[in-house]
Amino acid sequence: MSEKQQHEEAQALYAQGLWYSKQAEGERQDYLDKAIACLQKALELYSIHETPTEWGRAQNALGEIYGSLERGNRQLNLRRAIACYQASLEIFTREQAPGEWAQAQYGLGLAHLSLPGKDTRQSLEKALLYFQNALKVYTLQDYPLAWAMVNNSLGNLYCLLPNEDRYDTLKQAISCYENALKVYTRDRAPEHWAMTHQHLGNVYAFLPGGDRQTHLRRAIEHYRASLEINTYEHTPEHWGDIMHSLGNAYRNLPPGEGEGEEANLRQAIDCYSQALRVYTREAYPLEWASTQTNLGITYNLLPEGNEQERLEKAIQQFQYALDVYTLEEHPVEWAKTNNMLALTYLDMPDGNEQENLRQAIACFENTLRVYTREQFPIGWANVQSNLGQAYSRLESGDIQQHLHQAVSNFEAALTVYNRKAYAFDWARVQFSLGGAYGSLLEERQEHLQKAIACYRAALLVYNSEYTPLEWAATQTNLGTSYCHLQDEKPEVRQKHLEHAIASFEAALKIYQPELHPLDWQKTQSNLGFAYAELPNGDHQSNLYHAILHYEAALQVDFAQAAPIEWASLIFNLANAYREYQEGNRQKNLEMAIALYQATHKVYTPTTFPLEWAATQNNSGNTLRELQVGDIRANLQAAITCYENALQVFSALSMNTYALAVQENIASVQKTLQTL
Repeated sequence: MSEKQQHEEAQALYAQGLWYSKQAEGERQDYLDKAIACLQKALELYSIHETPTEWGRAQNALGEIYGSLERGNRQLNLRRAIACYQASLEIFTREQAPGEWAQAQYGLGLAHLSLPGKDTRQSLEKALLYFQNALKVYTLQDYPLAWAMVNNSLGNLYCLLPNEDRYDTLKQAISCYENALKVYTRDRAPEHWAMTHQHLGNVYAFLPGGDRQTHLRRAIEHYRASLEINTYEHTPEHWGDIMHSLGNAYRNLPPGEGEGEEANLRQAIDCYSQALRVYTREAYPLEWASTQTNLGITYNLLPEGNEQERLEKAIQQFQYALDVYTLEEHPVEWAKTNNMLALTYLDMPDGNEQENLRQAIACFENTLRVYTREQFPIGWANVQSNLGQAYSRLESGDIQQHLHQAVSNFEAALTVYNRKAYAFDWARVQFSLGGAYGSLLEERQEHLQKAIACYRAALLVYNSEYTPLEWAATQTNLGTSYCHLQDEKPEVRQKHLEHAIASFEAALKIYQPELHPLDWQKTQSNLGFAYAELPNGDHQSNLYHAILHYEAALQVDFAQAAPIEWASLIFNLANAYREYQEGNRQKNLEMAIALYQATHKVYTPTTFPLEWAATQNNSGNTLRELQVGDIRANLQAAITCYENALQVFSALSMNTYALAVQENIASVQKTLQTL
């Protein structure tokens, strides 16, 4: 074969290879394999010394095809692409062949951008250098389409480039995409225009810092622009991707922004539902599962409507996702979805609360099969904290054992959360741990001391200025723990109760009856109890303050919402009036009797026998002292009350109490005989 024939055959093979490489119909990867074969044969016929330009162009073309080849070993294909481009640069220089040189620089950038492996940052930095080299030739004036193409790729690179200043890096990505849109217009390059708007939407959706609402609104605008070209009819896959991303943007809009939180979340649900027209479980199982998960999250966030129905829908969506996500194949997604499912069960307002708690515990424990302390320390600690919350609310089975488990979970979380690095998480878990310790019955006093230590630790983070409600709740629980802390020495008990009063009064600086009626009422009631229990000082003055706080608590109508707490408050107020010697003593006693009788709306012999018996016994004590009206009738009523109490104490084998009541009955009967 003559040199001319050899050159002509090489040219034909080169042309055939380019033709194969541009075929989009049918099996594109087969065409790329054929293109590679043609170009490799052409390179065997070309000579780097005699036909350097043709040889270099063939190397560039072969590099481009290897960079597009997905069949086989992707990393090997990209390494071959890099070798081809580097070979072409042995021929092409920026000064003598700027177009071909820039083409090779851009190809090298794309190959390094796509190159998988451990040295991601190094590959991206190389890609950045090659793209910047390409732009030394590709200018907006001389090569507008190539300039736009490189800017688009640079935008993609900045999105992936790890950097301490993530905001600045993503802003550079936005600048590159906006550069590309100077060339890619809706009319001249609709597909590139739509793709670049989608990229911009993605960047704004994840842009940290700044005005979150503005960023998400811009993301939505770019997604909407992309949908003008990417329609369900013409590009269903792109349309589905954008609808899913649009749902995420609407879901993440800050509460109260835009058209309102409810409207934004409803928009998100509509977008996710639309995406499911494309993402079917059969064709796109992972995308389908991801969309189901996001639907579940959104139903959780909806602020209006029937909460039980919303959360039941959320549970259904998460369970759908778990039909695809398995521990074996998708462990992280499986764990995340189990965690969200557990949180939803915790929030269920209706239904069987204890069954919901057991379901939540099972899901949290599933999550911990993947979230280990070593691999996911923060996620592990968060799940441990939530498990503690679930166990501390579990009322079936061995409640004390559940509380010990809760303590173990909270203490596990605190091995990750520390005051310096995770101050608010640390304080939140300290608060919860205090609640668990405060509910343990065995070694009661020791556990109350631990509860107090936990609440005091939380107050190292919580303050009345920046976290007022958390601070007030901690002060309230701290006061309650001090109230329950007993001591044989009156002066020590006095000190505990003074601490309790100080804590309750601190909480009332935050709790206002108009804004926080139930918390205000509970704290007033606790203050009354603390004053009534004070062993030292002016007892009548203490009772006076107790009555003031109890009656303040009754300014809030909570009898229907919390009948047991209401009855306890009424009982304590009755006791305070029975002991109060100041003012009109007989009026005080009559008030006490009326209050004891009021508790019977809640305390009955069948539902709360012990509490009912206590009110009967105390009513008897009060009637014995009552000196107004028919004294004989008062004493006979006292005996009736004592006999009622005696029946319960005897049935419960509370012999000491029963003996005391019998002595009271005998004493009243003896008094009656003297009248």
